[in-house]
Amino acid sequence: MERSSSAIKVIRPYFGAVMVRISGALDEDSAAELGSVLGTWAHRRFPVLVLDLSEVDFLDSAGLSVLADIHARTVRESTTLRIVTGDNRVVRRALAGSGLDHALNVCRLPSGWERATEIPN
Repeated sequence: MERSSSAIKVIRPYFGAVMVRISGALDEDSAAELGSVLGTWAHRRFPVLVLDLSEVDFLDSAGLSVLADIHARTVRESTTLRIVTGDNRVVRRALAGSGLDHALNVCRLPSGWERATEIPN
């Protein structure tokens, strides 16, 4: 089975949050790109970071590792990290198999952008 190429898109900041939508493969190559993209936003200190993985069709250990690294960084920076998976079984299985589904704030479908990006009290 051939993997699709990845695409990483930053959705403009909205009410103090930023959303990053990833599609295709989240593997060694795209994990490095995701780290770089997030590095360009790190200095802005958004209170909420939403990673939309609902269009990811392949997630390997490098992708899981970058998600764990992002989680650690957001904890250090007091940023709320939300992972949106939609009904994506590939992503949900990989997160469950690694145990990251218990460490990360994972939701299938937020009820609108506002819920995904709301700033916690």
